Amino acid sequence: MKKIIILITLLIPCLTFSQTATKSQENRSNMITSYVIEKLELNQENADFFRKVHLFQIVDNALKIKENNATSAEEKRIIYRKGYENLKAKLSEKMGNKKALAILRTANEARTKQ
Repeated sequence: MKKIIILITLLIPCLTFSQTATKSQENRSNMITSYVIEKLELNQENADFFRKVHLFQIVDNALKIKENNATSAEEKRIIYRKGYENLKAKLSEKMGNKKALAILRTANEARTKQ
């Protein structure tokens, strides 16, 4: 019983901290989401939702790259593609397919402008 409690106590911080965004991930996400929100004039509800799911996807992609020890560009491309599809599905469910595609197109534009 004691071993289980110790194990749980040690695992909880690891799991909690592994899901938090780094400062650079937050800055990158804020740069992209601010550009999209301003350009597409998203309302507050959609803007908040987009900020949340975009940052989550950036953190999740980084975590999956680390978990899979992805070092090659092709391995990373597969993870980023799955992340893109996941983000597209979440946005489409909330805002519709047309709006989701416009958001993703504009986000890509923001990424290339940097």
